[in-house]
Amino acid sequence: MKKKFEKGLALLVCLILVGTSMVGCGKASNGTGSDTQEKTGNDTATEAATATPAPDSGEKATIEILSLKTEEGPQKAFDQMFEAFKKDHPNVEFDIQAMSSDELKTTLRARSASGDMPDIITWMKEVEPEYLLDLSGESFIDNLNADSVAAANAIYDNGVYAMPIDNGYIGLYYNKDVLEANGLTAPKTVSELKNACEVLKENGITPFASSLSDLSVPYMSLIALFSETVFGPNPDWSAQRDAGETAILDDSGWKTAFDLHKEFVYTYSDADTAYNQSYDDCAALLANGEVAFYGNGSWALSGIRDVNPDANIGLEAFPISENEQDAKLLCFPDTSLSICADTDNIDAAKEFLSYVASEDAGKIWSENVKVSSTVNGVNVDYDPIAADINYYLTNNLFTPYGDRVLRSVFTDKLWEIFSYYMLDEYDWDTLAKELDTAWDTALNAQ
Repeated sequence: MKKKFEKGLALLVCLILVGTSMVGCGKASNGTGSDTQEKTGNDTATEAATATPAPDSGEKATIEILSLKTEEGPQKAFDQMFEAFKKDHPNVEFDIQAMSSDELKTTLRARSASGDMPDIITWMKEVEPEYLLDLSGESFIDNLNADSVAAANAIYDNGVYAMPIDNGYIGLYYNKDVLEANGLTAPKTVSELKNACEVLKENGITPFASSLSDLSVPYMSLIALFSETVFGPNPDWSAQRDAGETAILDDSGWKTAFDLHKEFVYTYSDADTAYNQSYDDCAALLANGEVAFYGNGSWALSGIRDVNPDANIGLEAFPISENEQDAKLLCFPDTSLSICADTDNIDAAKEFLSYVASEDAGKIWSENVKVSSTVNGVNVDYDPIAADINYYLTNNLFTPYGDRVLRSVFTDKLWEIFSYYMLDEYDWDTLAKELDTAWDTALNAQ
């Protein structure tokens, strides 16, 4: 695994503050050189670009995009960007297909095996760089915050394969009106969270929105928790695990994350109805004040606002101890676009990414998706919740280390079995040993 993460805390603060307030830090090198293209084996793709029709040549081109962004906000943003782009490129059409993470993984595996990859994908770390076009040296990359670009490509040894267009977070949403109506304030410690859940339960209100039909919903909370309990106090944990200096089985931080996840996200949700609740249902429950808490990421905000634009909500890091300073918000580059190396529409795909990196497109994305933009110069006051995020950033109470800095073989296993502990099908020793085995397998396979 690449260790670009030691660039320093100041760089990481710069990365996310630029994304949320667009003030302060200057550009930094993204750590790639002009000879990256030669190193990554994309010469064939580069030569192919000279054979593809130029976007303005009059020849028709259809750009196929596979997207993880299934929410209404991102889909509206893409539609608006397509319409704007086509004004200057009338010969280009778009075919975008939005699907879940599991569906996209399955689709990409099948299509890579048959040599039929799409033109563009919203970034997944599961895609090996040989299937992607190295964007090093492309002028439109300079339109983006350089630290965001470096962070989005930190898992790669060389090259720029992912073009980040926003910065995201995963934390604990809360409905201020529900809490106030029950004499509560936003909990900052575990005991305060416990008390809030008990009060709400006694008053006939389900504390947490969660789903057991879509396990990605509770999984998001788990990511936030282990980012705080494991990587918050020890950013070097992964390197120490690789060196055999620690293990998940022996690490109290990992167990604390799973225990808090079970105790709150599962126990204080309505387990009976959770089997019938979807991702969208959970957003609606918080937006309509039917629950007080909902653990999820920045991508959930547009869904909440679509249901109730005036929902009085806040965002905080999950409480993990009796010291509120231990709670750190997980912040990271989120949505990225990648061009597949064997596309027949390289020129058109690059032209589209160039447009996406413009201020016009950055504003469209930020306003619709309710996230901060990585495009230099874009400063959209996208939501009151930005003030909550800035609190954690300006007070150095955040961590960038979630599941995206972990190897895919490991996170695949984590996704497969995390719910076993939540549902009491595994005890801690069984779960931890399987995860340690998966870590070693991933390490040996790299």
